[in-house]
Amino acid sequence: MAQTQETQHALLIPWGQYAQEIGLLSGIEAVKFSQKVYEHTPQGKVTEFLVAILSGAKYLQDISLAAHPLDKDMAVAQAWGQSGWADYTGVSRTLKKLTWSEVNALVEVLERVGQPMIENELALLRAQARGLDYDGDLTGLPVSNTSRTYPNAAYGHMSDEIRLGYQAGVVSLQSPTYGRLWISVDHHAGDTVSCTQAEGLVRAAEKRSGQCPKRRTELLQKRIEALVKSRAPAEKRLVTQQVNLETAQQAKEEVSTQLREETKPKRIAVLERRCLRREKSIEIAREKLEKTLVQMKVQLED
Repeated sequence: MAQTQETQHALLIPWGQYAQEIGLLSGIEAVKFSQKVYEHTPQGKVTEFLVAILSGAKYLQDISLAAHPLDKDMAVAQAWGQSGWADYTGVSRTLKKLTWSEVNALVEVLERVGQPMIENELALLRAQARGLDYDGDLTGLPVSNTSRTYPNAAYGHMSDEIRLGYQAGVVSLQSPTYGRLWISVDHHAGDTVSCTQAEGLVRAAEKRSGQCPKRRTELLQKRIEALVKSRAPAEKRLVTQQVNLETAQQAKEEVSTQLREETKPKRIAVLERRCLRREKSIEIAREKLEKTLVQMKVQLED
């Protein structure tokens, strides 16, 4: 007679079986960790951390202290190829001792397992003669504003608020099967802004999809050469106008100096009229200079 097991995490059961089917668990088991094994292996605790994320656990301690503790759910453990789960403190210690090389090896496993899904969607898009539509942006990952233990956390805009935390640079592909297929994620400090990550998001999309559009740098070079040629007269005119403005300002300063030193009334009147003419010359020179700058700006925008 089959044994019946109850679980409060039913969806994790088929997910665990699927993870075994696609080679995710065997991939994690193949990663070498420089940690001692007592009751639970580091591979098993890394798997437990992944399952906790899939369960929606907000904090690591929820593994053991939630209303329905994951580490007491043997049905889920068996579905994920484990004889049992570790306490959250053991998971925490294992995660803290991970080296960057071990973390990168785990990332490679996740990317390798997910790559066939991406390739299947790319094949469908090609069969439907559709282009590739990516969506790349930053998503805020806030933590407690009073926390002092999160490394590299910083204050930034998150959900229309200023919060302490991180920014996740995520890239998704418009997929015929899934609607939106997440293909890349990278963590940044919380004060990171989108405009600084455009190139990184594009490169991440190209790396995961293996599709790199032609840059057409030769066309860009031609446009640059044409722009430089078209701007040459304006740049020459700008230099001349800058010299004219400086000359007019120096002439006015000389007249102003003479006016301050002059004592004869008739001579003062002459110098005042001359000073007004110099001010008018400065105004005209400045207007011409500003007009040229506007023309050059329009050329850049076109």
